[in-house]
Amino acid sequence: MKEWAQKYGLDDTYLAMIFSVVKSEKYYQSRVEPVGFRHYIPVLQSQEVGDRIYTISYVRQYENASVVQLLIDWDYEEDSYQDIRQRLNRNYLGLFIDHHYKCQHEGASGSDGHVSNRYVVTPPLPNDIQGFSFIFTEYKDVFEEKPTGFTVTMHC
Repeated sequence: MKEWAQKYGLDDTYLAMIFSVVKSEKYYQSRVEPVGFRHYIPVLQSQEVGDRIYTISYVRQYENASVVQLLIDWDYEEDSYQDIRQRLNRNYLGLFIDHHYKCQHEGASGSDGHVSNRYVVTPPLPNDIQGFSFIFTEYKDVFEEKPTGFTVTMHC
């Protein structure tokens, strides 16, 4: 980028900012708001990894989307100061189902020993999700370009 900045007489910081905006295009696309709640699809899948348990208990079906909620639980009483600091600086978990579905992370919330991540999936998943896999991949960035190598997969 420094070469481009010199070649075109631009500040390299300015050029980096332009590319960062282009890189974040998906965050400026319209977000799908689920409307017209239809029903729940029971999933009841869990996977224990290390000292945490990852759970999808159900999928909420809407007319225009599905909502997947990933629950993460652990024994917070055993958390050290280092564990708490690491959790505050936690990485981003992205969801992939297959190339037909767009999965948008809609945020996370939590408390001691619990975090809930919410994903809006479009188009809506079918009512029968048997055979589907939900692949949660950890990334160091929200652009989903720097995977940490950690994944949790739930098969229905």
